[in-house]
Amino acid sequence: MDFSYEYFKAEMRGETLISETTKKAWAASVETLSEVIRAIEARHLHYCALYGTLLGAVRHKGFIPWDDDIDIGMPRSDYEIFRKSCFEDLPEGYNVMDPCEEDVKGLDILRINNTLDPNMDPEFLQKYHGCPYIIGVDVYPIDNVPDDDEMDGGICDALTLIARILTIDDDIENATRDDLLERAEMIRIIESSCHCSLPEDEMFHINLMRQFDRLSSAYKGKKTEKVTVYRNHYFLPKHVFPRGTFSQTIDLPFENITIKVPKDFDAVLRTMYGNYMKPRQWKNTVHQYGFEDQQRFIYDAIGYLM
Repeated sequence: MDFSYEYFKAEMRGETLISETTKKAWAASVETLSEVIRAIEARHLHYCALYGTLLGAVRHKGFIPWDDDIDIGMPRSDYEIFRKSCFEDLPEGYNVMDPCEEDVKGLDILRINNTLDPNMDPEFLQKYHGCPYIIGVDVYPIDNVPDDDEMDGGICDALTLIARILTIDDDIENATRDDLLERAEMIRIIESSCHCSLPEDEMFHINLMRQFDRLSSAYKGKKTEKVTVYRNHYFLPKHVFPRGTFSQTIDLPFENITIKVPKDFDAVLRTMYGNYMKPRQWKNTVHQYGFEDQQRFIYDAIGYLM
């Protein structure tokens, strides 16, 4: 994929400085996204841009100036096919991270990375525009929401418990006695309500994520009135959309390619962000922006500066 020499020059976009390093990361991200789209379309499956990628396509025709990751969504049935087939259709060296198959701290969705480790091979650097770092695409399943609000609330409550357990476990060394008592009670509730057993062995977090996935997809194949990404819906109640919202798509420019976005992207973005045309950089969230800040520690580790 060709990018002009001018593309990689540092520039100000609004009040944000886009460095040469970030430009290279953006180019590598577009390259990686193109390979993921190729793998999706090879199986005649469907996807559309979500979250920051959707917002960037609509508002900036590319990345949000302070963003650097890629988010796409797939209907649950297509997502299930893709998570099993993508190993065969992605380029050699790509790494598929599935929290339902491996214990991946902090990950609760499918992520496709262009490499397992930072890669300084000349051929790799040429393909990914001088960016040796791990570039990923997050893939979200789009699920049916039960028409019964009480049933939907029950799913969200269970997902909240699972997320809370994972949060405690992420920093288990600093967990208080109350945290551990709460954790034990939440595990008991999930086992009882989901009719499952969650022994605390090496498979515990994987089995917990499988329950998360099973709950999210409980209405797969049902003709419900609304759909959602449960990954966000369980803590954002308004995060639901009319059935068909993500199945009708149009193409919009994204950097130097085009990507599919929901046809009614305005309604989607207003649900997600409100007045989405007014740029604002989110503060005090778990989403940290800035490629250079995120991967600065790798510079010294591999001795390479982009």
